[in-house]
Amino acid sequence: MGMGLRGRVLALAVLVATGLVGCHEGDETRAVHATAVVDMDVLDFGEVPVGEWREREVRIRNVGYVPFFAIEALAIVGNPSYEVELAEGGGRVMPGESHLVRVRFHPLGEGVTEETVYVSTDANQGAQAQVRVTGLGTPTQIVIDPPVLDYETLEVDSERNLEVTITNPVDLPLTLAVRGDWPDPFTPDTITIPPLSSRKVSTQYLPRALGAMDARLEVRSCETCTASVVDLKGHSVATAFVFDPAPVPFDLIPVHERTQSFTRARNITWRPVTIAQLVTSDHAFVPLSKPEGSTVAPGEVVELKMEFAARFSGPNVGDLKVHYASDKPRRSEVILDARGGRPTLAVTPVALDFGELPVGGKVERVIRISNAGTNGSLRFVGVTADGASTQFSVDVPTRGTQRYPWTAGAWPAFESGGLEIAPGNDALELKVYFEPTSEGSFQARLRVRSDDVFNPEREVILTGRARTSGPCVYELLPQPVMDFGNVVPGRGAVLGFYFRNPGRAECAVKDVHLSNDANGAFFMPGGKLTGGVVLYDTAFSAMVAFRPSAEGEYTGELKLTVNNPAAPTVTLPLKGVSKASCLVATPAYVDFGPIRYDCAAAPRKTYIANRCSEPITVTGADIGNGTSTQFSLLTPITQPRTLLAGEGFELEVDYARNVLGQHYTPMYLRAANEAAPFLVPLIGETNHEGIQVDRYTQGTDSQLDVLFVVSNTTTMDPYQERLKSAIPGWLDYARQQNVDVRVGVTSTGLVQRGPQCGGGANGGEAGRLFPVDGNRARVLSSNSPNAAAGLQSNIDVGLCHNLVQGLETMRQALSAPLSEQTDDPRTAQPNDGNWGFTRPAARMAVVVLADEDDNSGFVPDSYIQFLQTLKGTGMSHRSQLYALVPTDSRCTTAGSDADRFVAVARGTGGRAESICEGDYRPLLDSVIQRAGDLQADFPLTAEPAGAAEMTVRVQGQSVPEAQWSYDEDANAIVFGGAAVPRPGQTVEVRYRSVCKVPPAAP
Repeated sequence: MGMGLRGRVLALAVLVATGLVGCHEGDETRAVHATAVVDMDVLDFGEVPVGEWREREVRIRNVGYVPFFAIEALAIVGNPSYEVELAEGGGRVMPGESHLVRVRFHPLGEGVTEETVYVSTDANQGAQAQVRVTGLGTPTQIVIDPPVLDYETLEVDSERNLEVTITNPVDLPLTLAVRGDWPDPFTPDTITIPPLSSRKVSTQYLPRALGAMDARLEVRSCETCTASVVDLKGHSVATAFVFDPAPVPFDLIPVHERTQSFTRARNITWRPVTIAQLVTSDHAFVPLSKPEGSTVAPGEVVELKMEFAARFSGPNVGDLKVHYASDKPRRSEVILDARGGRPTLAVTPVALDFGELPVGGKVERVIRISNAGTNGSLRFVGVTADGASTQFSVDVPTRGTQRYPWTAGAWPAFESGGLEIAPGNDALELKVYFEPTSEGSFQARLRVRSDDVFNPEREVILTGRARTSGPCVYELLPQPVMDFGNVVPGRGAVLGFYFRNPGRAECAVKDVHLSNDANGAFFMPGGKLTGGVVLYDTAFSAMVAFRPSAEGEYTGELKLTVNNPAAPTVTLPLKGVSKASCLVATPAYVDFGPIRYDCAAAPRKTYIANRCSEPITVTGADIGNGTSTQFSLLTPITQPRTLLAGEGFELEVDYARNVLGQHYTPMYLRAANEAAPFLVPLIGETNHEGIQVDRYTQGTDSQLDVLFVVSNTTTMDPYQERLKSAIPGWLDYARQQNVDVRVGVTSTGLVQRGPQCGGGANGGEAGRLFPVDGNRARVLSSNSPNAAAGLQSNIDVGLCHNLVQGLETMRQALSAPLSEQTDDPRTAQPNDGNWGFTRPAARMAVVVLADEDDNSGFVPDSYIQFLQTLKGTGMSHRSQLYALVPTDSRCTTAGSDADRFVAVARGTGGRAESICEGDYRPLLDSVIQRAGDLQADFPLTAEPAGAAEMTVRVQGQSVPEAQWSYDEDANAIVFGGAAVPRPGQTVEVRYRSVCKVPPAAP
């Protein structure tokens, strides 16, 4: 609008000028003039993309009174971006009419460009005129699809081609060029796009180096024009596969153990690849997966399982090569990292049930912490707990008599720096206490912590129940003080206390300790007592010792707590003197030892002498306040006795033995010129009378309960298969021998390991029969037609573990609560108890299959005793353990020996055979053979005084003497053929045992 206005102003100016002339020349002159004007002096095209056309018009108007001719219109600057054309080549322009000048703008570059249009006519006025023309060239609107070419990831020295469609909307050719930080790997197959066309351009990515690469394909309509860009992205890698984890970690296992691990190989390239072969650098590493020939799509993950067999202690590092084909044969590598015999945390047991006790009571259990590794020490760093942890507590860890105080207080407790546990027999023991403060059922989880890389924590389930009881009424002796009299420096003496419950309410006693030990002069030889429950008319005793290191007077205090809210704390003062004395007693104390209630106790003597060089006068001897009145002096001093240097006399003491339990009483010798009496302790213990009653339950010759304890470590696959192959024939043999076999399986896993084992317990059956989740029968009978297949399935306990604790899992499987309940109350899984597995009358056989030794922690004798008492008193031969374990070095994948398993097998009368045997049937068949006979002989637990007072009953009925005999050599009752008790019948043997001859007094 502004330009039109300026044009009109110009035309007006011409008219005014013409009018002025007319005024001078007259009307006649104006009538013949021709006047031309243009309608603008500036023509602005604005923004036009390079290569596009825009057209505008300039009008030549006749504002005069006569016509004129438009002669020409020219672009006088010569800018190639502009074209000027006089419409219809010119022509006559009548007054009041106009003629068009067409101006076209076709920018060939970006930016402002100008031109001047010259217009000429033959008009009298305004015959020539100029119009300034301007325009702004902007970037060409090139169409690109897609705007990004992402080549993703491919191996170095391989290629990929992607296409981009480029549409050229203008009549100028487009040129293509690759620029950026990494232009070299990218190459388009064309460099020009013709005018007004659309082309597909194939661009190749061929990296020669590794890493991420970015460039751009620039498309321009002129050399200086702004480029339209195709972003080019690519990533070059050495191989198609990346591995996670990498290096592949293996458990640091003991020598001869196998362990499994895995890595996930992911194809990170854009193309599918085909795996050709897996190769390891060391045959200790074996690929378990067989992916050869499989095609792995882009982004697909292949799990590669590996097994490592530790052939020696120490580091073992190798590599796995994955050969594959993509554009050509290639390979990927990953490091395999394993060591033999790494430290491994083992804790036994993994569940503690403290039972039920009164509120205010305190009981203890012990857990054993050991190192199941073979190479290097484990560091125990502490414990913590959750759940109802306020009802439980721990003592300090101990190694033998060595105590290691916590650095952070009581609970939770952490040991500063930790305690080292060496492989082998080294172990720490930790007392765990249940000390309920209110009634109810309580459960907590105790976590034992270590620097074990793979299993830094082991969990122990704590359970206990508390009931309200009391208040406790008690009797505590001696009173009013435990007086040690005079004990010369450097010597020691022992007295004791006696706690009895004469009331009707039970007494919960706890924390029996010395609250004042006079800097160590007083101590309890057996250590402080955790506590327990003292029922009506029962009692307990314990020793207190006095060992002064220097002369002086000493005082101390014994303290304990009872369930009496009004007076919960009970104390007993201790006192003693340590002075040099001329008296000496030989022996220094009178110890009667254990005496049977019905067996005579021979008097004991001690010799009292003067060890000084000067005479000394003994003024008296008396028995002081102790825990009882069981001792009496047979040779009292009725008048003073003067002893010359080295002279002495005997004192004889008797022991009444009519009160059961331990007894501690002081005997004081008094001498002139010695203020404190000289102490001679009197010690005795009365046990029950000698009428012995042994009870048995007759087993059956046709029933056998068998518990298979199968190792679930990662090296067990061939041995599990060997056992499974022996099962069908073994069960057939049992049926041929008419032996009813009931069988269950548990693993050697005491703690959870991982879901790979299956069965619902993550490899930590802890004695529960497999499978814990109950997805198939857990207890099988040889009479079932599917027994073989079911047992074979149950023997397949998995291959996930690295810790063999089979003796403890055996004990847990056959002990309460598992053996007595259908559900284990300590676990979340339902119906995971073992009730119904064992039968009272059946023999018991435990068959262990493991390729390394047990790491349960407790000594083998404790497991031998457990099996010997499993079927009751005198029934030790009804339970045996059989072991298929390493006994030699015939199979390289197993350990060299299994001393603990072998010791229990031999200690229970079972057998141990090598796990390397090709056929397990001989050992299994021997288990069946042993179950074929009824028990005719019943060993006695003590030596009888003879057969005169011996009676035998079966099912409560007396058995005539003619039907049984006593075998003195075997110390056993032997039934005659027809009198042998039938299966399930109870047998009772009552006899008087022989009193042991008391040792002669020194």
